[in-house]
Amino acid sequence: MKTRTTKRTTDSNWSARKERVAKDDVLAVIVDVDNGHEYYMAFIDNFTMKGHDYVVMYNYEPDDGNHVEPEIAIMRSERHVTGEQYFKSIKNKTELADAFDLFYRRFEESGG
Repeated sequence: MKTRTTKRTTDSNWSARKERVAKDDVLAVIVDVDNGHEYYMAFIDNFTMKGHDYVVMYNYEPDDGNHVEPEIAIMRSERHVTGEQYFKSIKNKTELADAFDLFYRRFEESGG
């Protein structure tokens, strides 16, 4: 998947989304390069582990009271030589577990 658009919630056109997302959160439209589906994501954290960059995000939906609690997604982040950012699914269960453990430790240390 790659990032098509990134916006900060300070954009006045995003007033409906400001209720759910903190002012410093970054929203992006992620496009699945295999099927073209678009996903609106809010970024939570990013970090480096064992030489790879990772990003933690959740599927963004306006807070209308009709959806379940968001689930996080942890993906490997890579930049193409053209500068485009790509997010890759982590298929190795050990790598995913290690990435989650590191994210959770960072989350706890930050007071979350």
